[in-house]
Amino acid sequence: MTSESNTNFRKIARDFKGRIELMKKTELQKIESLFLEIYELGLQDYIQKEKKRYPNKSHKEIIIDMYQFHDRLRGGRK
Repeated sequence: MTSESNTNFRKIARDFKGRIELMKKTELQKIESLFLEIYELGLQDYIQKEKKRYPNKSHKEIIIDMYQFHDRLRGGRK
């Protein structure tokens, strides 16, 4: 590991530790709303990318494919 990448790793680790400490002091409702906002942004971003790749797919088909992919990653339903 070079000194520059080591420094970047330390910055990331500090930021992560700081975020965790901040979350411990934040109210549960605010943490939940932040998480849901981030999740929603990621979901909308993924749907937009899939729409660009497959313009003929509907919104519902994209979500179903995403769910099926998630199942394959988990090894199927148990």
